[in-house]
Amino acid sequence: MVKKHIFSAHSDLKTGFFSKLFLILGVVLLFIYLVEFAAHPLGLSEDLNGTILAFAILCIGLGLISYFFSCQFSKLSKIAEEIETDESLIDTEEPDEEH
Repeated sequence: MVKKHIFSAHSDLKTGFFSKLFLILGVVLLFIYLVEFAAHPLGLSEDLNGTILAFAILCIGLGLISYFFSCQFSKLSKIAEEIETDESLIDTEEPDEEH
């Protein structure tokens, strides 16, 4: 049995958290790559250095994409709030009675 989920317009689906997480992880991996590339303190192979760089680029890309979605959800939330509070959209007319 499939359970139906209803999401609020004010929910950002944790994209703000994930954007910060991926950006921080990507920057840390990029820092590790740059230190290893410049000084070789860990003595990692070239293949592992390339892998670290690839994951850094992927994490930074995912962070930027999820930041974009976070901004879009924020705009959607503002639009939903404006629609909810807009008094010009309230139906004040009484229905016509048929005689």
